[in-house]
Amino acid sequence: MPMVSVIIPTYNRLRELREALTALTKQIYQDFEVIILNNNGEPLTSVVADFQDKLTITAIDLPENHHVRARNHGVSLANGRYILLHDDDDLLLPSHIEEAVGDLEAGADLTYVDAELFTYDWQQDHRVVKTTEPFAYPYDREAMKEDSTYIPSGSLYRKSLHEELGLFDEDVFNYWDWDWILRVGQDHLVLHPARATVLYAFNPSGNHESAKQDASRRVYFERLVEKHELPTTEMKNFHIVQEERRSRLRETRRTFSGHLTESE
Repeated sequence: MPMVSVIIPTYNRLRELREALTALTKQIYQDFEVIILNNNGEPLTSVVADFQDKLTITAIDLPENHHVRARNHGVSLANGRYILLHDDDDLLLPSHIEEAVGDLEAGADLTYVDAELFTYDWQQDHRVVKTTEPFAYPYDREAMKEDSTYIPSGSLYRKSLHEELGLFDEDVFNYWDWDWILRVGQDHLVLHPARATVLYAFNPSGNHESAKQDASRRVYFERLVEKHELPTTEMKNFHIVQEERRSRLRETRRTFSGHLTESE
């Protein structure tokens, strides 16, 4: 059995998914399986075929586009002792899984790292980085109740947490990750080392897309606030949090070369 199960929900991002899988082939630590959940998007056949001899992949086609339910389905299929969450448009630097496994073997129940936010342009079939900046804030559970600085992509945790805490909460939908870090942090050890080994796609247009969805997201946000008795009534995305908190960025280890793919 693999030690780690990498769970990747995806929806119509074949080019980005290909880059994410390429980055996984370059991981120093290779004792993992990859579970891809296709949220009723275009077929993944060509992508999976290109990596079948390089990675242990299970690809599942789902009948709907529901990213939280997809992650829960991935957890149900996972064979690993540890779960690694992975968004389809993000990438992991080569040392990421090795170091994260080390964190758990040292006693953490969940570990997540700082991120290298990158903006990009498309050149033919791959992304070229325009700008980078760190998203690096200390972990503090009480502060996490005001604003979520938890980027779940790349986070690694013990699969046994689901036996104690249940699956991701589908009822809070867009805020499943904020809910998860609050639930885990209540009685378990969360580690947040100062190393930026997650490359987080940070397309400025996403800020506007999130704003358009504020009305539909409000119901999920209010459920989260009530569930955890949060001291906030303001909905924010990572764009807003980064803008407000830049002066509080911590020092973090940054090793990203600026190139997502070898073809650059």
